[in-house]
Amino acid sequence: MKQVFSLLFFISFIVISSAQSIKYPSGDAELDSIRIAVQNHPTNKETFQLRAFKMKLWMVILQQQGANMWPYVGIDNEMAKIVWWNTIFWNDGKPQIFTDQQMKKLCDIVDRGYEALESITTDMNENPREVVKANPNITEASDPNLIDWTHYKGNNGLSGYTGAPGPTRGENAWKFPVGLPWESEPVVEGNRVYLSSPGMRTSMRCVDLNTGDIIWETKQAAEIMGDQIYNTPGNMATPVVLKDYVLYRETGSRGNKGPTKEVVYVNKKTGKIDREVLAGHVDYRVGLPTVAANEDFLVFTHSVQDIEAMPAIGLAYNRVICKDVKTGELMWDFNIGHTFSDPLLDGNHIYVANQAGYMYAMTCRDKYGPLDARRISWEFRGKGPINEKAETDGNLIFFGDNAGYFYCLNKTTGEKKWDYKVADPETRSFRLFSRPYAKDGLVVVGSSDMYMYCFEQESGKLLFKYKADDWIRAKPVFKDGIFYFTTMKGTFYGLKYKKGKVKEVFIKNPGIHPVIADLVLADDKILYNDSDLYTYVFDLKGNPLWTKSLIESFINDEGERIFTDEIAGGARYMSKPTAVDGLVYFGTPIRFVYAVDAETGKEVWKFEAGASLCGAPVYDNGKIYFGVHSGEDEFYCVDAKTGEIIWTQDIGWVWGSPNVSDGMVYISGIDGNVQALDAETGHIIWRHRLDRSICSEPAVEGDQVFFGSWDHYLYGMDKKTGFINWKFHLSGGTDSGVQIVKDGKIYLPIGGPRFRRVDAKTGTVDWEFFEAGTNFNVTPAYYDGNVYCSNWQGIGLGGICTVSRLYCLDAETGKEKWKGLGGGLSGPVIGKNGDVYIASVSSPYFYCYDAEGNPDGTAKIKWMYKMGNKVEESTPALYNGKAYIMSSDGFIHAIK
Repeated sequence: MKQVFSLLFFISFIVISSAQSIKYPSGDAELDSIRIAVQNHPTNKETFQLRAFKMKLWMVILQQQGANMWPYVGIDNEMAKIVWWNTIFWNDGKPQIFTDQQMKKLCDIVDRGYEALESITTDMNENPREVVKANPNITEASDPNLIDWTHYKGNNGLSGYTGAPGPTRGENAWKFPVGLPWESEPVVEGNRVYLSSPGMRTSMRCVDLNTGDIIWETKQAAEIMGDQIYNTPGNMATPVVLKDYVLYRETGSRGNKGPTKEVVYVNKKTGKIDREVLAGHVDYRVGLPTVAANEDFLVFTHSVQDIEAMPAIGLAYNRVICKDVKTGELMWDFNIGHTFSDPLLDGNHIYVANQAGYMYAMTCRDKYGPLDARRISWEFRGKGPINEKAETDGNLIFFGDNAGYFYCLNKTTGEKKWDYKVADPETRSFRLFSRPYAKDGLVVVGSSDMYMYCFEQESGKLLFKYKADDWIRAKPVFKDGIFYFTTMKGTFYGLKYKKGKVKEVFIKNPGIHPVIADLVLADDKILYNDSDLYTYVFDLKGNPLWTKSLIESFINDEGERIFTDEIAGGARYMSKPTAVDGLVYFGTPIRFVYAVDAETGKEVWKFEAGASLCGAPVYDNGKIYFGVHSGEDEFYCVDAKTGEIIWTQDIGWVWGSPNVSDGMVYISGIDGNVQALDAETGHIIWRHRLDRSICSEPAVEGDQVFFGSWDHYLYGMDKKTGFINWKFHLSGGTDSGVQIVKDGKIYLPIGGPRFRRVDAKTGTVDWEFFEAGTNFNVTPAYYDGNVYCSNWQGIGLGGICTVSRLYCLDAETGKEKWKGLGGGLSGPVIGKNGDVYIASVSSPYFYCYDAEGNPDGTAKIKWMYKMGNKVEESTPALYNGKAYIMSSDGFIHAIK
């Protein structure tokens, strides 16, 4: 059971004397107080968990600043020998109980860990790391042949080499903002603002409405294990404020055996977690975990989301569950089909819609069974999917559908009063309309057609519509004749409507990341959260009052935001770019696929899916193919020039990138299915079920397609029929790192200390490269007789290793030629002249290495490029002398 803490609780380790100080503060006051305490009082059983947890987070703070973490690797490895990777695999989800001898060793490890990190901090400040610059005489590369980068790692074999030249100068060409699926909105009560935080340590904040000053914070310290980031619950929910409690619903990883499956009750006075109510696991890639409550009922949508299970299950929300808010006891559970509409709780009724276009009014209190249709007070069917939350005012309810209709119904009977059809609905949006805002006889709503609409409530008369600079995803608000809204470009508008005319009061750009969380009007203030995890507060004239990061952080001397907490749950920025015909394609955690100009970074089109995109949008014959994770089940084929849908196929959740070869699309599924679709029609040609989830990409060469799986096997299949030609037990499963194939040889990371070459015809091992205590979980690259692979040195937070190392091996013998830094989760790619490009999950650096290396076996660095944070599973695309990659700093970087 996870332990929880408040900022106001008595910290048991020591009260720090004001005379004590540290030379180089970390930017985290809590951590700095622990640093002083460790120097004065050795760690013991009572202080171990919090100190160990903060030690792991300190590592990540230093990584983001580019510190040399090698002195900490040995400490991390010592801890990994005692603590389990996770309790799901080792102990059926039950906590690890340490013996007295183990605890004594762990306490000593923590004290020495703090000592090592103190030394690293001093070294970072007194001997800043040199960022190697390119030879100033080298010109920017270009490619007259414009070789395309169509797949993950460039081609069907995933080898990482296409002949396209890479960047030569290590300089930024442009950046494109990429947001998180942050739909959590601020909630105001009196002079308090409640803000959810996605951190591993901090999950909720209560701040002063007028100043932004912190009143209290809700803290958590999860069980210590190797897989820390994936086993720590996160909070992405909109807070629900009751008389005595503030509620939120957890998101995370590891399914229903893990710790992430509750609605959490936070004491409003103290910020301490009082209790939890079981609500079922929600995968962290879903975005907003739905929850609503009043003093009687706790309501949420639910489905089974457990990709760790055997067989794996991943479903969009399809049920509405009502519990007693005081006791947590189940009152009823009702299936309504796939729903992407946050339920609206209004007294004794719930209003919730589904993807089939039905809006339901459901009664909470009556004791009907799960099959009794009397649960539904009324239903209304629109002309398209209803994927956004409704709004009520008086006896009216308002909502829109994806066919372009905006509706007003009688809230009691479901009878339609009026509807309005927009002229040109945006067909590439999953949610055409924002949530409406209704008050004082008016209702306003934003749309992905870039218009904000204002209607009279009773008559449905359109008073005005105003075209903005981008899609309007967040709910608008208004007061005293001024209408406020934001767009996907982060633009904040204030419009004055008077006597039939609209006047722009202000247009501001406080941020450049998309805003998808609803705006909040509180007295004389406007509040909203953006997808870069900032809260903005303005007065009614649009003047900024205060801004606060939703995740614990500080701004360094270079103006960079340094996280002092880490986002819980797992990797977010995973999509791998592709580049074809002058366009760069990439997915995002915010559920959008973008096509942007390769030279300028200017958006050409975007497409909104019903879930996050983790893989690469793959190109073939004028089409883009992609699947999505943690939401809808659709796999998409869209036009590469316009983003318009060509076909879809219902196949379930997809983590990895597809592979298109000879008119067939090969897809690995979270549900354990591997399948081949017809590239022109989307029809399923063959499908084969494996025992566990498949999150890895398929590779294709000749007449075979190759898949790895969490079932610990590598498969060689006939690509036309799906017949299994051979399978090979890996003694570990493929995960973020997958197999590549080149000239009949498979190069294979295992997710453990082994890297192998396997014969593609027989599945037999040619050679093995072994390094004890490491983890090869990176897709390798091959070029000119060399294979480039990477591993973890030190487990770190699990998804974020301590140090990541790159190796150049002889492809025939497996013998090491040279080694350098980089990788961990992000794989290497090779440019036309043999230069090796790789980012890092353990630092903010992107490296360019000479293929030859140095005579002493070290890597020869040509240049380094510093981003704002690490790179998770994204891998570079090379096109026309540039590299394109997604960083967890919230940007796609184009490097020239």
